[in-house]
Amino acid sequence: MMETYTVQNDFLKIQVKSAGAEIISIQDQAQNEYIRQADPEIWNRHAPVLFPIVGRLKGDHYYYNDQKFEMSQHGFARDRDFSLASQNDNKLVLELNDDEETLSIYPFHFKLQIIYQLVKDTLQISYIVENKDTAEKMYFAIGAHPGFSVPFVKGLQYSDFKIELDPKETRSRIALKDSNIDLSQEQRVEDQDFTLTHDAFVDDAIIYSLSQPSVITIKSDLTDKKIQLDTRNAKFVGIWSQYPEKGDFVCIEPWWGIADKIDTDHQLVNKYGINTLDPEQTFEAYYSISFK
Repeated sequence: MMETYTVQNDFLKIQVKSAGAEIISIQDQAQNEYIRQADPEIWNRHAPVLFPIVGRLKGDHYYYNDQKFEMSQHGFARDRDFSLASQNDNKLVLELNDDEETLSIYPFHFKLQIIYQLVKDTLQISYIVENKDTAEKMYFAIGAHPGFSVPFVKGLQYSDFKIELDPKETRSRIALKDSNIDLSQEQRVEDQDFTLTHDAFVDDAIIYSLSQPSVITIKSDLTDKKIQLDTRNAKFVGIWSQYPEKGDFVCIEPWWGIADKIDTDHQLVNKYGINTLDPEQTFEAYYSISFK
């Protein structure tokens, strides 16, 4: 049975459902809604958690120890029910463990904890991945896919908003081809800021590799309100909205992993961007979202 959990402070109120540990609402004290409300005709998600892969495997499969496994885009965590580990007024911890179903498509013993904590006008999110195996290494990716409602101020339009990346530096943009990455088409981009238009996503997500923490801001010259996502220790960030269908949202996605390369050998241990976790060790990914 799906549960909905609420965490709030003097600035923000968030709601998270046990299904996928997915944020379904973030509101400020004026009840402005910042999270995109799912529309099955456009994109039937709010803010899915991506695990144990990010993006799409080429041919939707991989090999590990000479065995073939099939897995759909972004992995299975977003469709699994998480249990409640702990909760207080401003902090929520949800947990997912391996079971017979996950082992049939992902042969690793894991525990995934997702921590949501409110600190003033900021939501801090942590993903704690534990390799429960006593002998085998674990290979995984993890990522966030929060969809933000745009406009989030009444009376404004989608194109009144823009995306800005800080610090200002040249970043490497990674090209997608049929949902997989083509590193031969990687480009160095000096200025990544752009005005939000649906046509910006005609070629799918805009993806940058990250060499240091970056802040991605959704803002408009017509309001002081803005959303700022700090990528913290993420390796990549994707910026995406549905196309050619047009929804009033944009996703800012910090990733610790990425889709398969177009020339992948399908071996999980060789997968581009994969994380390796030794037996009985943990990995922490974290990012934050501020609502100004």
